[in-house]
Amino acid sequence: MLRLFLLVFSFFALFFLTLYGTKALNAQTPSNKSSLVITWKSGSFFPANFTGKAPATPFSPIIASVEAVSGGKILNLSRAAISWKIDNKPIGNGAGMKNVSFRVQKNKGDFHILSVSVSQNDSVSEDSVIIPIYPQIIVVELPFKDNTISPGVENAIKAVPYFFNIDSIKNISFFWQINNENKGGGNNDTLILKTGEPQLQSQETVEITASAQNNNNPLEFAKSRVWLKISR
Repeated sequence: MLRLFLLVFSFFALFFLTLYGTKALNAQTPSNKSSLVITWKSGSFFPANFTGKAPATPFSPIIASVEAVSGGKILNLSRAAISWKIDNKPIGNGAGMKNVSFRVQKNKGDFHILSVSVSQNDSVSEDSVIIPIYPQIIVVELPFKDNTISPGVENAIKAVPYFFNIDSIKNISFFWQINNENKGGGNNDTLILKTGEPQLQSQETVEITASAQNNNNPLEFAKSRVWLKISR
């Protein structure tokens, strides 16, 4: 009986020693995996005074990069095997390939999932980010108090496009309407509103519509509508 007791005791002692000893060893052994930091930026156009981050828009070029951090230090990835995927489709791989570029291939309201895998020193780290896709926009600037203008006065109204895939604003065509009446198009981003014109003399409000289109890609189009009061 004593021999059986000692045998059973030894078995359970060995079992618990193996179980909790392994857990303790794993808890004390630090993981050699590094944390990845993915950043990206859009190459779409925006005015010089815009201080935010340009969003991804349809057709916009995206440049992404990755850094690996371990113990509060940025690691040298020059020899690391790095592979990139967009929506689970490979877009690039190679030693030290910290940067990758691609174009947005989806419509506004959708998103891309950008993933990266970094293999170095027998350790593999992976991470991904979601890149939401926004539309191009056009902003009609109204430098008038309470959006109110005086009758019989010429007023300059400017349209500013954001996040189109252009090198210069010269690649944008503008189209203007006053109360749904076409007022021409071209490269002029400014409309001269003459409230003294006969069709506006009796009105208390006026509707202005501005549209912008990429000359190199007609699918890039934006429209904005505003209303002005005419003081009487």
